[in-house]
Amino acid sequence: MNNSIPHAAPRSTHRPRVAVHKFSSCDGCQLAFLNLGEPLLALAETVDILHFAEAGPIDEDAVVDIAFVEGSVATSKDAARLKRIRENSRYVITIGACATAGGIQALRNMHDSGEWIADIYAQPEYLDLLPESRPIASIIKVDLELWGCPVNGEQVLGVTKALL
Repeated sequence: MNNSIPHAAPRSTHRPRVAVHKFSSCDGCQLAFLNLGEPLLALAETVDILHFAEAGPIDEDAVVDIAFVEGSVATSKDAARLKRIRENSRYVITIGACATAGGIQALRNMHDSGEWIADIYAQPEYLDLLPESRPIASIIKVDLELWGCPVNGEQVLGVTKALL
C-alpha cells in the first residue's frame, strides 16, 4: 500500500473522516458493515462518518481520510463521480466483488448488451450505460481491495482501525 498520495491532504489533528460510497451493487457490502453492530458503534465514536447513504449522512463530495467504495462502474456519471471521490480521499478501499472485479453486473460484458437491452427496456435510448460494467480500479487508483460477496465486515473494521 502506498501511503504517499500526492493529492491527499497531510494528516491533521481532526477526528478521522470516513465515507462509504455506493455504485452498481446489491448493497450487501454496506449491510455487512452495518451488521457489525456494537463494534461499528464503537468505531463511530472515534471517527466522523460524513457520507454513508445506507446509514444516514449524505455528503457525496466530503473530503475524507478513508473512502470505502461498493459496487461497479456502469455509467459515465459513475466514472466522473468516482474521480471526485479519489480526489477527495486519502485512501480509497474497494469492498466486495462488484467493486473489485465488476460483480454480477460484469456478466453483461460477455455478450453484446445491445440486443438484450432492447428486449428489456421500452426506451433504451434513455439509459446511460457504459459498454461494460467495470471494477473501480479500472477507473481510479485504489489503495486496497477487500474481496468477497459480501465483503467480510470484520475485515472492513480491521482495515479501518489499521489505517487510523
